[in-house]
Amino acid sequence: MSIESAKVILWEEKQKDYLKKFYDLQFVPRVGEEIYLNRENWRVTRIEHDIEVSEINIYIELIKKVKQDKISDSEKTNK
Repeated sequence: MSIESAKVILWEEKQKDYLKKFYDLQFVPRVGEEIYLNRENWRVTRIEHDIEVSEINIYIELIKKVKQDKISDSEKTNK
């Protein structure tokens, strides 16, 4: 007996094109969970299941990084 896996597609929120497709993903992240993809941290905003075509669409948004230079500069001035 074989188990057919669902196609998982990662979409950037508010964009038309997908970022990545997976066919053998072991688990699906939850809404609000952070994932690491393409050397950046992303947060899952919503998930849509399309049972008819065995597809899961995951919408993610880029987590903005805090500039480390500004933090290190303020630490230098306080010393």
